[in-house]
Amino acid sequence: MNKFIIYAAFTSNRLTYVLDFIFNEVLGVEYELTSSETDFLSSPYFRINYSHKNLISDIHIDSNGLLFENEIVEKEIYCTEWNELPIFFQTQETEIPFDIFAAIFYLLSRYEEYLPYEPDSYFRFPHTKSIAFQNNFLNLPLIDLWIEEIKKNINGKNHSIQFKENTFQFIPSYDIDIAYSFKGKGFVRNAAGTLKDLLKFDHKNVVSRLKVLFANQKDPYDSFLFLDEIHEQFSLNPIYFFLLSEGSKYDKNLNRDSSLMKKLISTIQSKYKVGIHPSWKSHENLNSLQKEVLLLKDVKKSRQHYIRFALPETFRNLLHVKITDDYSMGYGSINGFRASTSRSFNWFDLEKNEETLLRLHPFCFMECNSFFEQKFTAEKAFEEMHHYATIVKKVNGNLITIWHNFSLGTDPLWKGWKEKYIDFLKKGYHLQG
Repeated sequence: MNKFIIYAAFTSNRLTYVLDFIFNEVLGVEYELTSSETDFLSSPYFRINYSHKNLISDIHIDSNGLLFENEIVEKEIYCTEWNELPIFFQTQETEIPFDIFAAIFYLLSRYEEYLPYEPDSYFRFPHTKSIAFQNNFLNLPLIDLWIEEIKKNINGKNHSIQFKENTFQFIPSYDIDIAYSFKGKGFVRNAAGTLKDLLKFDHKNVVSRLKVLFANQKDPYDSFLFLDEIHEQFSLNPIYFFLLSEGSKYDKNLNRDSSLMKKLISTIQSKYKVGIHPSWKSHENLNSLQKEVLLLKDVKKSRQHYIRFALPETFRNLLHVKITDDYSMGYGSINGFRASTSRSFNWFDLEKNEETLLRLHPFCFMECNSFFEQKFTAEKAFEEMHHYATIVKKVNGNLITIWHNFSLGTDPLWKGWKEKYIDFLKKGYHLQG
């Protein structure tokens, strides 16, 4: 019978959230949760005992109590290994020697981000404070790998259970923070930029600016036709995120009301999925967020500019403005799996202790992290992308990458990066198998 029965002394929103994710979403099987020992012991289904009790079962997972709590308190965490994978929330010696349900919940819910922390220079949760970074598993979709081990354990005891066949997906995405380097910025901004270049003795940039503005040379950030070509060549279905703020120190895109910006959005929106890139300012201002969202017709997708978000406020604001899918779950300071999974999942509002309908789509690679933060060459970044593609394929997950139009244009700063992106696609790292 393709069904599971799970015994727990109590039920809770936290427990059903994590069981839904593991069994319904990832494994694609039904489960029944019961607090009746009689029903559990008489059930014909595959039995998982999630309690301290020694009940006759197929698998026993000892509970550490986290999923039956309502408060948010700091947990003592230390990592050991099981089947060559890091684990924490260790319990008594059973075939699964840690509370895997609680550990998955801790990582998915971003429990540690609700605890007090000193923010980084961009007022974000610093990756250095995460248990994934501190215990060297940030580069692994650890939850996905744990679930693979659960499958192996179950299959070793019951070969008749059929699990869902998940498929690897490559989802390229692009953040349009600065659509053009020189075009469309008007006399004042270009004059100020020219003066700044002259003061830095950057004569090459002065010449480039003048050629773009007066000699019809292509803007160095204009990679949009190139992107169209590779999307068609490699059958890609990208998502574009547009920054449409009123402008600030960290929000420097073209004027959102300019004809050039409107034309670019209209052209891309006619071909691809489009989302809003909520500005730095909107992070603390719901009115700004509402205005920005209204500028893109029927927009339901988002990704935070600078990957700046704070839990739970940012995601509650997104729900308030009817965003259904957010693509911010990653770090703006290092590449890796912030929530330790490559799969999308519903956000759990830990303060309210309830699951929401906001779907989070984790990314694991952003070229700006590789270049600005990790100081990688294009060659080294390509090796990093190869690693993420390989490990995500292993678990049949979703490989979401972030690029910016300026890194794939002709700006000398990004020399070689476009070619490495093409190389990545030509070698088929984006394909299943």
